[in-house]
Amino acid sequence: MAILTRRAACAVVLAAALTLGVAAVVLLPAPAEAATSAFQKEREWSTGYLGKMTVRNDTAATMTGWRVEFELPAGTSVGHHWNAELSRVGTRHVFTSLAWNGTLAAGASTSFGWLAAGTGTPQSCLVNGVACDGGDGGGPDVSPPAIPANPRSALGSQTLTLLWDASSDDRGVTGYEVFSNGSRIATTTGTSHTMPIPPPMIFTFGIRALDAAGNSSPFAIIKLGSLPDSDPPTTPGNLRLTGPQDGHYRLTWDASRDNVFVAGYEVRQTGTVSGVTLVGGAFGYGISRGYGTYLFEVRAFDSSGNFSAPARIGIAVDPPPPTPTP
Repeated sequence: MAILTRRAACAVVLAAALTLGVAAVVLLPAPAEAATSAFQKEREWSTGYLGKMTVRNDTAATMTGWRVEFELPAGTSVGHHWNAELSRVGTRHVFTSLAWNGTLAAGASTSFGWLAAGTGTPQSCLVNGVACDGGDGGGPDVSPPAIPANPRSALGSQTLTLLWDASSDDRGVTGYEVFSNGSRIATTTGTSHTMPIPPPMIFTFGIRALDAAGNSSPFAIIKLGSLPDSDPPTTPGNLRLTGPQDGHYRLTWDASRDNVFVAGYEVRQTGTVSGVTLVGGAFGYGISRGYGTYLFEVRAFDSSGNFSAPARIGIAVDPPPPTPTP
């Protein structure tokens, strides 16, 4: 918590009169880049190439892990790869460090590679969430993926398959989680999940998309039978703000409860819908408009569209000190 100036203390009093919880902090400068990552073609031919990505620690501290992610254009795919773990959803490729090459001392570097079928090269490259060339890359990834569209089910002779359309994300979807009546039953990088036919009872399934930063979409809901549901979820508890990190504050809360299924949360800032996230999750909200008082409201909603009472919190951000005149 930053030490309050007299002006900040006055701002706290103003915000306290309007909200349930208040904090005042001074915006901090963004931390130095953790790493850079450089791509090169070691060999190239008409139908593909041998790619190499070098990760370098550009800070004065030891780095204990790295993640490089990028898009490859349609028509280009990765076959064999080495010196990294690979996960992919659509055209988004995420390479993460292994146990033996994740720790990099200050100034140290390591590399991984792949065999590409096609001539497309990495696009929108990020290393540990920032641009691979060391630029700001838009700051930390605080945007959740879009909700999976067109949720549906298909009944086989002995199986039930849940299906949905792929989600989108500003930096790439890494996978999906499938929940049954509030409990996770599967994870997948595809857009379907097959299971034995469940016993004859009411089931509510939820599917949410994940990105590499751990942000989650709201649940897409599939119901097998239903009863009238007019009971709203409980109000989100222990609403709090932490940060800042790269100019962003993180808004978190304790999960709500519902008699059927909490499908997600709606986050409002000064009355405008700013984003949604998932059960037990957190929502990163970037304050980019400078100092002032910011008010937030969080409501849970269930699979029937009932909304909880709102939880509210506010923050007063003091302006930075003036630059001394030479």
